[in-house]
Parts: sequence; structure tokens; C-alpha cells
Amino acid sequence: MSHASEPTSSSPDAVPVSKTPSSAIVTAPNAISFGRLLLMPVCAWLLGSGHYATGIAVTAAVGATDWVDGWLARRTGQVSRLGQLLDPLADRLLIASVAIALLVRGVLPWVAVALLLGRDLVLLAGWPLLRRQGVQPPEVVWLGKAATFDLMFALPMLVFGETGVAVAPAAHLLGVVLLWGGVVLYYVAGGVYVKMAYDGLIGQARPGP
Repeated sequence: MSHASEPTSSSPDAVPVSKTPSSAIVTAPNAISFGRLLLMPVCAWLLGSGHYATGIAVTAAVGATDWVDGWLARRTGQVSRLGQLLDPLADRLLIASVAIALLVRGVLPWVAVALLLGRDLVLLAGWPLLRRQGVQPPEVVWLGKAATFDLMFALPMLVFGETGVAVAPAAHLLGVVLLWGGVVLYYVAGGVYVKMAYDGLIGQARPGP
């Protein structure tokens, strides 16, 4: 979940949130996002080395913090541009690191991993190009959040399907269905981001009044 800049609820203790993200770097929400980045190699190593139980638990805990940084940013009025970039980047890198680890273990097909990494590499490569044209990278849309949620659930299900428990076959089947559904959503969301970037470039190039 990205550090969106919409206002918080009208509860008395809520901190008013500016519609314009700040340039702050050292904030509690950014620290949570950075912590997720630091734990990604741990998740990948645990899963890649076959420590499935611990790997699933740590990955689930890391993934569960996805909503915390965005909620905290809005709640405390600490929405920052760095947070809006760091949070979705952490999501992408978590999915990529776990996917590569599961590819090494033979849990994920290489086609799925290539599709997931390929989309993200294309989008990441476009960020500096947009900035050079004075266009901010698009903010996360609900389709992107849905794709991330789907994949965050699919990958642990596939891992669970590799265990020897009685429901492992059902978990594997569910994981496969969610995986390919997530890949489709991933690319639909990617198309939305490309259109948003294109519209931004057209708006930037259009002469003023």
C-alpha cells in the first residue's frame, strides 16, 4: 500500500494530512519501508534454502507491514514523496526476491518469474526517463494493489504446497490459480501505469495558455 496523500478520517486525534507530499526523509513510515527492504534477503535466503516454515512466517510478517507504513503516514501527517516511491518499490522487490528464491527451489516456473521481473524492470527503467521530462512516476492504483495482494498470497500458498501436510495439494492448486491471476493483474496494472505516464508526458509537452 503506497503512502497515498488523501486525508485521514475525521476522528479527533487524527493529524491533518497535506495534499502535497513533503520532502522529508527520516520519518517513521519511511523507516518501516526501509526495514522491509532490509528483511528481503532474509526472506529469500530462508525460502531458497528450504526453510519453508520460518520463511513463510518471516515473509508473511514482512508483507503484513505493507499497509502499516501507508496508514501511519496518513495518520501522523508524514506523507512524503520518498515514501510514495519507497513503499511500492519495497513491494516489487519483495515479490522479486521471493520469486527468484522459489525459482531456485523449483517451486515457481521460470516463465512466471520472467514475466514478473520483466514488467517491473520495464517500469523501473522508465522512472528516470519520466523525471528527465519533469513528470513524476505514477502513484499506485488499486489494480496494482490488488495484484500485489494476490501475489503475496499466491507465493506462500505455493511454498505450503511443497510441504508434506495433507492439504498441500490443495494449497498448490490454489497457489497456481492465484499466481497466474496475479500475473494477469500485474500486466493490466502495468498498462494503466504506462497510460498514466503517457498522459503525463503529453500534458508536459502541451504548450500552456
